[in-house]
Amino acid sequence: MQMIRASVLAFAAQGRTIRALGALIVVVFAAAWARYVLGPVPLDVNDTHWLWGDLSQVHTAWRQYLADPDVAWLASTRMSYPLPLSISLFDPMPLLLLLARPLASFADPGTQYFGYYFVACLALQGVFGYMATLSALTRVGAREGIAPVLLAILSAVLIASVPYTFYRFQGHTALSSQWVLVLSIWVTLATLDERTVRWYLVNCGVVLLATGLNPYLALMVCISGGLMTLLRVSVLGRGEVARRLVAMALVAAIGLALFGFIGGSTAHSGGYGVYSMNLLGPFDSHGIARLLPLDVPDATGGQVFEGYTYLGAGILMLGAVSLLAFVNHRGAANRFPFLPALAIVLLCVALAISATVTLASHSLEIPIPRAVTYLLSRFRGSGRFFWMAGFWLVLLCVCACALRFGVRRATALLTVVVAVQIADISTIGTNVRETIASGSALRIDGIPAGNYSAVLVYPAWQCDHEHTPAGGVRNYEAVGDLAARLNVPTNNFYAARTPADQTAYHCDYDARFATVDPHALYLVSGQVYASRGEALRLSHECSLLTEGQDEWKCIPKAN
Repeated sequence: MQMIRASVLAFAAQGRTIRALGALIVVVFAAAWARYVLGPVPLDVNDTHWLWGDLSQVHTAWRQYLADPDVAWLASTRMSYPLPLSISLFDPMPLLLLLARPLASFADPGTQYFGYYFVACLALQGVFGYMATLSALTRVGAREGIAPVLLAILSAVLIASVPYTFYRFQGHTALSSQWVLVLSIWVTLATLDERTVRWYLVNCGVVLLATGLNPYLALMVCISGGLMTLLRVSVLGRGEVARRLVAMALVAAIGLALFGFIGGSTAHSGGYGVYSMNLLGPFDSHGIARLLPLDVPDATGGQVFEGYTYLGAGILMLGAVSLLAFVNHRGAANRFPFLPALAIVLLCVALAISATVTLASHSLEIPIPRAVTYLLSRFRGSGRFFWMAGFWLVLLCVCACALRFGVRRATALLTVVVAVQIADISTIGTNVRETIASGSALRIDGIPAGNYSAVLVYPAWQCDHEHTPAGGVRNYEAVGDLAARLNVPTNNFYAARTPADQTAYHCDYDARFATVDPHALYLVSGQVYASRGEALRLSHECSLLTEGQDEWKCIPKAN
């Protein structure tokens, strides 16, 4: 008996070693792929020229929040002076901000670590994809041996390299955190049969984590976990399903309030239906994939980036084979929740398409009640909801092939699929790499050093981003960097949502110029200078901000 027990323990230890080695292989691949896509520029912490657009605003939010000595939890006046505004509305991943604040004194505030975070995102995405695949394969009967580990490695490679993930590196940090979606899938599968308090701790913990990163990610986590729970009512019972759904909803509400996102939920948000997914989106690489260079017309004018949902030729090939596997399924015994997982995919696809259904350049508006439109429009970037569907699709396909062909043949199939996928998306990775390297953030020069109270811009970006000085529609980059370098607040910002009270205050020019701040640096358009210049010149020296442009800088005389 002792020999048998020793053999079992040795076999289990060997299995753990093999699985750990598999996880290490996935991490190495994911990090190497992320490094290739990023190129060397983002990994230089002192290089910020590639941070433009949303990346620049997020970087400014990090700098201003960490430098604010008077911050109250997540509310700060540094970006919306003098009114407090939740820093979360600038998409800086508030949970990570809170964790970084105690360490702020150890880093130069002008540095950036986005490149390293992107590498971590793909590494985590790959590892959680690996663990999710192992859990899924266990449910289809593939529990022991090296074959399931190899299959899980290949599946994780697909999950870590799906194009719509690394495509986000060009424009967003929080929404590049798709690893939390894959984490939620793994947790869902790993606790599927759990009936103790552990289910609540783990699943609700992931929901809370997602709310600390981004509301879109939190909603996708809730949709996946909630629908999986709801469609297992015959197993769990109505009472338990109700308790679990209420628990997840309550944690999500608490998390969104705790991390400052609730404050922007009532702000006006146009664009629902514009930033949606085209029905051909999963096949549309914008013409830059090597094997499937399809370029579908943008039917709404907002699908090029927010609606980018290309899966890659390898995953599409796997989907086609898996469809045949489903059709010819022999009914082998398994415990994988195929129908609930498929329902999650279909719901996420429906949300991604939005009420404005588009096929190539054609569109069809589906009438829905105004109240429903109001709720859905809170998440105007509807195309993003496909991300959760894409990850579940990979698992569905892998499990279908494992059931139909066996693990060993499925591993051989996925080897071919991964080769096709990498060959196809390599040119997309090169495109992202070149785009990142060519980025050029706006900067304002010629402002003398001084003890300013604030950088005040009129009109501020949130009031009139077409005519605001110092860069027009991109002035939040230049002004944000200037204010951060001077270590002072500014009234000029670009947020995901602008609350009504902020607009009412900052855009009331008569009230703002009733009293000119003698210690503030003013940047004003020609039109504002023509009407308010007399009041400014009493306490400021004014000159052209940029030669040849009717934009003015007014520097305090006492400076």
